[in-house]
Amino acid sequence: MRKSLLGLALILLLFSVGAHALYLNVASTIVVQDSQKDVPLTIGNDTEAEQDYSVQFYAPFDAIVSPSFGRLGSGKSTISSLSIPRQEDLEGSSYEATLEVRLGQEKAFRRLRVIFKEAGKEPGSATGADSGLISLAGFYAIAGVFTPENLLNVFLVFVAAILLIAFIARFVKRLEGSK
Repeated sequence: MRKSLLGLALILLLFSVGAHALYLNVASTIVVQDSQKDVPLTIGNDTEAEQDYSVQFYAPFDAIVSPSFGRLGSGKSTISSLSIPRQEDLEGSSYEATLEVRLGQEKAFRRLRVIFKEAGKEPGSATGADSGLISLAGFYAIAGVFTPENLLNVFLVFVAAILLIAFIARFVKRLEGSK
């Protein structure tokens, strides 16, 4: 039983470790209120070679990514800017958007939640649909963390903790038995 559990843990560990060449860091929820919102996108190249990169933003509203393409050296990172202008006709609504980044042959996708708030209101004030204990935007921001890879990593940490506790208990039991 113990050998099969250890074997399962090792197999899961091997499948969860992936060598990703592309690193992408961006906020999952963006709030546009009084003026244009500029959001930094950090793109990193963890490969051994210089690679071309490109950034595409898909949404039902206007936005600009600058710079949207270029070359990125080995082990280097760059910051692009996602600029979303304030649009009065969209105030009070929220949208799902997708950010696609390509580095060489690898692609990364991030789902973003863009919320257009009315100008002049305090950013923290909750009225109407936002007044619930957990707003819909907050739910989407939390749900973005639960990717299959992250869930597998949490499971592996849990299994490792159980194995560590079992090892310590067995070690203590052997020490007590040898006295």
